[in-house]
Amino acid sequence: MKKILWDKSFSVGVEVLDQQHKQIVEIINRLIDEPKEGFGPDEVARILDDLAKFVHYHFQTEEQLLADHGYEDLRTQQAEHKEFRVELADLCMGSMRNHTIVPINALLYLKEWWVDHILVKDMKYRPFLMNRIGR
Repeated sequence: MKKILWDKSFSVGVEVLDQQHKQIVEIINRLIDEPKEGFGPDEVARILDDLAKFVHYHFQTEEQLLADHGYEDLRTQQAEHKEFRVELADLCMGSMRNHTIVPINALLYLKEWWVDHILVKDMKYRPFLMNRIGR
């Protein structure tokens, strides 16, 4: 599977969010590299844990920023975030329980969810935040 290639089209116009998105993409790309790198189950579990922790931190940051500026579609963002947290928790639990690498369908889910979330869902708030705080 090909890695996610970050470019300027992923920018939501807010440096802190862009940096956090980049870091999430880097963590997912580490999982995509897993077959080539031959990580063991413990390393995969550690990467998934890193992803879960950083995603939680990022969602808090993003939601707080949107709330602080009165973004009217905040509840939709929060619902998307909640859905992803549940899926990621299931993925982490399955990986730890089975002591296996991340299945290809799970990697595909992570990759597609984040690309869609940034390029489609998060881009909806880009003009709103650019008008409020700019770069």
